[in-house]
Amino acid sequence: MNDVNVNKDINIKIIKNFVKDLSFENPQNVNENNSVNNNDNDIFIKMNVKFQSYNNNCFSLILRITIDCSSKQNKKKLFNLELDYFGFFKILGKNNHDQKLLTKTGLELLFPFVKDIVEYNTLNGGSVPILLKEVDFELTKD
Repeated sequence: MNDVNVNKDINIKIIKNFVKDLSFENPQNVNENNSVNNNDNDIFIKMNVKFQSYNNNCFSLILRITIDCSSKQNKKKLFNLELDYFGFFKILGKNNHDQKLLTKTGLELLFPFVKDIVEYNTLNGGSVPILLKEVDFELTKD
């Protein structure tokens, strides 16, 4: 049987991954929910990541995504979503401790889970459904 949690390129394995924190707020009343149009909204998406190294060739990532959505017409807040998603990884190769590469590859493994959570919560939250596109995790430092 194949080990589906192993990335063959740099040999890391997901040990654990889970939702650390999730908040979804929809301040609309029931009658307003059906009148939402995706083309008439301001949607702001922000992503941050925190890297933590551990002994025994392990590391963790916390991917934080914040999405704010407001109506362009009346600037009324439609929803706010905040998600912290945790991943704990084992480095299988001995010579591969480049934090930037580990972070990039770890994020690529975690993102499909985050994408599904965001899509599910916004679709079923009574507001604008957010369908995230794939992200190029070429990291830059602020």
